Amino acid sequence: MAVTKIRKISSWTLLVLLVVSVAVCLAFFVGGVELDAAGNKVYANTDLVLYWGYALVALTLIATIVFAIVSLIQGFRTNPKRALQSLLVFIVLIVILGITYAIGDGTPMSVNEDSAQYNTPGWLKTIDMCIYTTYTLVALIIAGVIWGAIRKRLAK
Repeated sequence: MAVTKIRKISSWTLLVLLVVSVAVCLAFFVGGVELDAAGNKVYANTDLVLYWGYALVALTLIATIVFAIVSLIQGFRTNPKRALQSLLVFIVLIVILGITYAIGDGTPMSVNEDSAQYNTPGWLKTIDMCIYTTYTLVALIIAGVIWGAIRKRLAK
């Protein structure tokens, strides 16, 4: 019964988010285009797309954090050793974020005045942190897949 309810809720959630995303996408492309003084295209519903993207990212972060905390609490009740391994993975992620922020370049670039508010050392290091963390995690995923295949082959 619970599995069916979970599947229904997740299916409906996916469908609602998909329908709203398609509606926002259509509003963006069909909403109209104007030319500014410099001759650049300005889409009428750009702010709607950005706010929907922010909402999806916030929803994803909140859901991820809540489910991780609940899973960790349940893990300590059932298998404390495995829960500590999960906590260790979280700590390693925080360390990776700290290291990649520290190695990020904060040197301001020459940009137009619209982008100048984000042309600060803190924002530039944060962007580098996101990029370097992505590279690191992709490399760790590939290494994990290779290690899993080797370990499976050696176990036979």
